Parts: sequence; C-alpha cells; structure tokens
Amino acid sequence: MATDLRFGRGARYGAAIALELFATYLATVTDFSAILQAESYSGSIRNDVPIVDAVQFVVIVGVMSAAVLLLPTSGARRVGALTLVCVTFFLWATFGLLRGAGHLIEPAGLWSFVLNQGFIALLASVGGWLIARGRHPLTWLLAAVAVVPAIVGPRLVEANVTSGGYALVMQGIVIVGGLGAVWAGAAIDRMLVSRRDAATRRPGSPATR
Repeated sequence: MATDLRFGRGARYGAAIALELFATYLATVTDFSAILQAESYSGSIRNDVPIVDAVQFVVIVGVMSAAVLLLPTSGARRVGALTLVCVTFFLWATFGLLRGAGHLIEPAGLWSFVLNQGFIALLASVGGWLIARGRHPLTWLLAAVAVVPAIVGPRLVEANVTSGGYALVMQGIVIVGGLGAVWAGAAIDRMLVSRRDAATRRPGSPATR
C-alpha cells in the first residue's frame, strides 16, 4: 500500500524555514550594487545585463515572500509580514537608485547606514518572521539586530579588510544574528505566555472569580 504523504503543518513550517534561510543567504551574498549600477549606468557597462540583475532582486523578494506564505499562520499575520518584506526591499531599491543617481547625497552616513545590505536582509527576514509567527509585540524589538551589520561594515572597511573577509564576516553576522533573534523571540514569547497563563490561574485573579 502506498504511503499517503501530506504537506501538513510540520512540513510547511520546515519548508518555510528552509526558504527563509535561503532567501536571507541570497540577500546577503547577492551584489546589490550591481543592480543599482545596471539601472544607473545602463548601456555604458560592457558586461551589464540589467535583466539578470532585476531577476536576482525579484527572486530574493519572491523566495522570502514564499516562506511567509508557507508558514502555518493566520492570514492577517501573513499580510503583515509580506508588507514588511516587500516595503523594506522596494524602499531599499528606490532609495538606492536615487542615491546612485546622485539625488540622495547628504547625510552620507545615514544613507550608508539604512541602505546597508546586511541591515536590509536582517530587517526583512527577522521582522517578517516574528510578525508571521505571531510573537509577542515585545519581541519585535529583536529586529534591532539588523543594525549590527550597518555598524560593523564601515569598521571593516576602515580596517582595510579584504573583500573576501568582509563578505564572510557580514554573512556570519547576518546568519548568526538572524537565527539568534528568531530563537530568542520564540523563547521570550513562550516565557511571556507562561507568565500570563500563570497569572490568570492565580487564586483571586479576575479570570478565576
């Protein structure tokens, strides 16, 4: 008798984790600057292939969105997470193109910070995941881990770290920081829910009267 395989809740959750990790990895290793240069200097770069750069960007957004859609969660949470993911990436692309064209110059430090590749990848992945999983609103503060790559990146450049070393460090920060923030969010949410449940079961509480 053939085994009845079903793409149930556990399978969807596992697939969502795999896609989220893959999307975050792509968002970290893809050369976003090539996308901006292809649009800003289209036709003037010999090896410029704008359609390839555009496809890379769409694939990253699509894979991260697919991860959110696969999660076994409510529709409202999916909409919230998808909104954050899409708004983050498309605003990054918009401001990046404007900066590449010379329209956004000052303050240079601010634009370098908010357009940092690791910052964008972590903000979209961690923030979207926490919202989609329905974690306690307090855990959304963990998305602040996204500022770490934006702070460390310029320090590596000032230290004259090689491009390969820079890429490895930034990838490590994004992967470790992202996983740490997600698991910390789960732990904090579990702790807060346990305390709330204990308070409602306490004798004399409104729920037990």
